[in-house]
Amino acid sequence: MVGNILVAHGMRKGNQNKALEEFITTLLKDEEYHYELAFLESDTQSLEITMEKMIEKGITQFRIVPLLIFRAMHYIGDIPNILSEMKVKYPQISSQMSEPLGTHPYMKSLVERRIEDVHLADQASKIATVIIAHGNGSGRFTKAHDELKAFVETIDSKRPVYARALYGVLTFRNDLDEISKQYDELIIVPLFLFDGRLVNKVKRFIDDMDIHCKLHITPSINFDDALRLIIRERLEALQF
Repeated sequence: MVGNILVAHGMRKGNQNKALEEFITTLLKDEEYHYELAFLESDTQSLEITMEKMIEKGITQFRIVPLLIFRAMHYIGDIPNILSEMKVKYPQISSQMSEPLGTHPYMKSLVERRIEDVHLADQASKIATVIIAHGNGSGRFTKAHDELKAFVETIDSKRPVYARALYGVLTFRNDLDEISKQYDELIIVPLFLFDGRLVNKVKRFIDDMDIHCKLHITPSINFDDALRLIIRERLEALQF
């Protein structure tokens, strides 16, 4: 039997996991496939616990879709390590993990729509876009930053587009104030699953900075249909 698991980062404290579960449930309510949602940080709904419950029901093959935008530490290290440990504990199981969400072509189209939807004060003014993703705080994992920069280079725009992150060497806290001196308006696109805790943190950090131009902060991915299609196609690409 084959089982589907969507894996989010999650939090051990607060209501983040509940909010994310409600978000995913609403997003995928019309999908026909069955899935379980697991969290990397949870005392009751971790990936290990979720897999063990499914194994008890006879599931031996797992399709894993990480709800992560790019290949940061959790994608490269944490999830594969858990799957390896589970394989040792349960030799009869096998698992496949999908590509991250942000490398799917639909994500490019979504971000371009976010940019196009901004109502600019003056189309003739000096304008740039800053795409802000999660990033990675560990110097050992640079793939997420590389993928973010490569993603930004694919965006169709006649104006400059910058790749910045919340964490790591690409953090916008290093130079967003200096970038803002060069333009009349900046479009900020938060590349996160939904407008929750992390997007609010981005906004708080920006509020504390000395910004020299008009800012337009777009919605994040949220309930855009592109995300639903990306998750479906990531699952369908995993075949046993």
